Amino acid sequence: MNTDKKRPIGLVPFFGGLLGIFLILASQSLTAGCPCNYTPATLIQVISADTLLLDVADVEETVQIAGIRTPRLEFQSESGEAWCKNEGEKAIQARDYATQLLSKASDISIEEQERLASGNLSALVYIDNVSFGQELLYKYLAVESGETPNWCP
Repeated sequence: MNTDKKRPIGLVPFFGGLLGIFLILASQSLTAGCPCNYTPATLIQVISADTLLLDVADVEETVQIAGIRTPRLEFQSESGEAWCKNEGEKAIQARDYATQLLSKASDISIEEQERLASGNLSALVYIDNVSFGQELLYKYLAVESGETPNWCP
């Protein structure tokens, strides 16, 4: 007969290891979406839904929202694209919604993408850690860059 007693598994090391794994996973999920290295900005003016005048590091910057296209307020002959009154009305709606979101935001930050030939800054803009461009897309007030907008029936 075997006289060896079965020893219970040490619960303290087991739960300690489990707690360590949990803390590692929790810290990764918290920092994964953190815009910790984004540049803080302050709204000066909403020019259009996809063009903002922001104070970035004490410099006034005209910022084009990267990754989206919004309706135009008026016909632009140099673009050669069709324009209709419906697009202008949608542009006003988009600008008003952008103004509402940005004026209520407690935190605005940008992730610079590139400097455009016009001198404007192309950037992803975040309001309270949420993508501003995505908010416009969700409300059908913008399309992704590269998509053909259907503002005019």
